[in-house]
Amino acid sequence: MQELVIKSNNSSTSLVFSNFERDYFTARFLSPALSVTKRVYAYRDWKSLINLFEFLAQKWKGWDGEKNWSSIEGEFSISCSSDKMGHVHIKLKFREVNYQEPWAAEPSLNLEAGQLEGISKQVQRFFSAK
Repeated sequence: MQELVIKSNNSSTSLVFSNFERDYFTARFLSPALSVTKRVYAYRDWKSLINLFEFLAQKWKGWDGEKNWSSIEGEFSISCSSDKMGHVHIKLKFREVNYQEPWAAEPSLNLEAGQLEGISKQVQRFFSAK
């Protein structure tokens, strides 16, 4: 699988994973108002990203607090929260700190409980394809 698209349940917003090569992948956020792309160094920590999405699928009825994942160098992170109605809010953070003019973007998207199992399987396939 070359590209994984996670679409918001209530808008044209999406999170896209692509170009997985050994220790790197590309994360991209797309919406009518914003587009952000970052090459992410995940070393072997992408396995924890698989675990995060497996957790979301298993706890589709909701959970307390936030569940988080962050890349080793902090250039990309995901924070997931839910309510008891099956809504999942995903906050993303894209950062660039290695240049003279650092920047950050913190977009978000929403998912429904019914999307989670399929997304979890897609994430597993995306990171398993080498």
